[in-house]
Amino acid sequence: MRCEPGDLFVFEANPVKLQTKFSLGIIIVFAILAASIAAVSFVWVDQNTIRQAQDRVQLHIQASWEIFNGKSERMQAALEILAQDDQVNAFLQDPQNQVLAINARTYLESVRQLQNMDVLTLMNDEGRVLLRTRAPYHSGELVTDDPVVRRALAARKPAEGTVILAQDRLERGGEGLLAQCLQNGGEPRGMMQSVAVPIIWNDRLIGILQMGSLVNGASAKVDRIRDTVFKNEQYNGKPLGTATIFMGDLRTSTNALDSQGKRAVGTRASPEVVQRVLNEGKPWTGRAWVVDTWYLAQYDPIRDPDGAVVGMLYVGELEQKYLDLRTQALALFLAVIVAGMLLAFIVFWLIVGSIVGPIQRLAYATTRLAEGELTYRVNGAPTGASRDEVQNLAHSFDEMAEQLQKQREEIKADHRALEKLNQDLQTTNRNYMEMLGFVSHELKNPLSSAIMNVHTVKDGYVGALNETQKAALESVAKSLRYFREMIANYLDLSRLEKGELRVNSTRVALHSDVIAPIVEALARSLQDKQMTLENETPPALELTADRDLLRIVYDNLLSNAIKYGKDGGKIALSARANGAIVTLSVWNEGNGIPPDKMELLFKKFSRLTGAGYAGKKGTGLGLYICREIVEKHGGKIWAESQVGAWTKFVFELPKSDGGRVDSPSKL
Repeated sequence: MRCEPGDLFVFEANPVKLQTKFSLGIIIVFAILAASIAAVSFVWVDQNTIRQAQDRVQLHIQASWEIFNGKSERMQAALEILAQDDQVNAFLQDPQNQVLAINARTYLESVRQLQNMDVLTLMNDEGRVLLRTRAPYHSGELVTDDPVVRRALAARKPAEGTVILAQDRLERGGEGLLAQCLQNGGEPRGMMQSVAVPIIWNDRLIGILQMGSLVNGASAKVDRIRDTVFKNEQYNGKPLGTATIFMGDLRTSTNALDSQGKRAVGTRASPEVVQRVLNEGKPWTGRAWVVDTWYLAQYDPIRDPDGAVVGMLYVGELEQKYLDLRTQALALFLAVIVAGMLLAFIVFWLIVGSIVGPIQRLAYATTRLAEGELTYRVNGAPTGASRDEVQNLAHSFDEMAEQLQKQREEIKADHRALEKLNQDLQTTNRNYMEMLGFVSHELKNPLSSAIMNVHTVKDGYVGALNETQKAALESVAKSLRYFREMIANYLDLSRLEKGELRVNSTRVALHSDVIAPIVEALARSLQDKQMTLENETPPALELTADRDLLRIVYDNLLSNAIKYGKDGGKIALSARANGAIVTLSVWNEGNGIPPDKMELLFKKFSRLTGAGYAGKKGTGLGLYICREIVEKHGGKIWAESQVGAWTKFVFELPKSDGGRVDSPSKL
């Protein structure tokens, strides 16, 4: 609500209370703080959880390698004992003795079965097979292409490693080996953990013992890794951890289950893992989609004794466990943050209430004051009493209201005086404009007659004149023309000031109705200054406008071009239609207008001063009247100039429909 006229202040009622603003402000602050803390907490918890998970996976893969390599260590220990066995050594001393051969094979086969191994082979010092412990007990072939055997022969030391066995090697190795590989992966080749131990007799190499365990279908091996590392735990119905041994990119031994609940043997690793581990020979750690769910996993390359990557060892832990841990941690963080915010808000609300109450009473008093009730008082604590800042404000408000009441009476008195003075000024101005219009109108006709008579005498129609007399009459004619121009401008100004200058629009032929009459009227002035006029206005250009007002515009602009133009110079008129707009211009050679004078051109009673304008008489109204007429037509006018060269006045007017433009003509 606003005060009545004469009141000093204007107040607007605010729909939002101060206490609400404080509350909203603290809520926003706490919300921003909570959001920031929550964001930082989320990032920290997320990164910390994933980092811990990756660290655990690193530990898991290390433990898995211990278990994986542990079998090789057990095989080596068993072979080193066998290498000292008398039956084995006796057979190697006499390999043609069939009794010794049968005894050695029977003994070695029992050891293989007891150790739960797939292969146990006895070779001579050249690496040729003497005995196999698996039916049909093939012998005789040379196996030095096996890198484990080759290293044991060369170094005369135990050698171990994981090797790939081709189909013929599996077939000669004994019954069931090829079938086991085909059943667990579908490929006619196998991957075997193998150990070879040399047999030394009197510092002489007399044979090689090789023991091996097929990885293909070795469920016990991966289950032992899972049970040792993850204790065979379940999480939400899924195994917490899984282990897999790959031959190349093929799962040959795994406890990851497929959609039917069976071991996912025969499936392939992802291309990303294959590229990183098999092709580049580097470990891969990250999120892995294992059959039907995400695991945090690590794949390590399995190399043969020559360093070639022949497979991969995989260990993964269920990602969902860590995601749930992260969610629980974040929920705890958010609960603490929200509880803290609520507690802080309650305390803040109580404090704000004790502060805002007196301010609300002061605000109510302010509203009453804004409504004009300057007698209303807050009744703040008296001077000298113990007061806080709000009470001081209330006391100052009462003093202000007292002063406002006094000033209001003074302002009302001044307002009445100003209204009376304004009425007097309006009456004086109205009388002045009426007198100006009357005097200008009464002088117009006699002045035109005087100009005509002067030219009649000057041109010799009433008798011959000498040059001195002609010069004197020319001076009189110039003064009379200036006087006529001044009277015309004052008449137009009077009509403008009284609001009588109205646009009576009709269809106007610009060339014949407006420009030609003005050019004809100013022909003598052009001749006196020996100026050339080029009119490039299309003869058929028409627009909807007030013909008489357009004549006033052209008369003023052409008169200025003649008055301020260069003697013997050129004046150019142009007009062109641009769609619904007609652009018109008056150009003349001359001194031009400095840029700092441009803003003065269209102001009332504004005249340019300087060397180029000395002796040029004018009322300072012509361009002002031109601007008013152009704007009343809905157009605009402006000036362009190059100092020392030319000046151009341009104005635009609405053309309206039906106008047409033909080729320009010249006057």
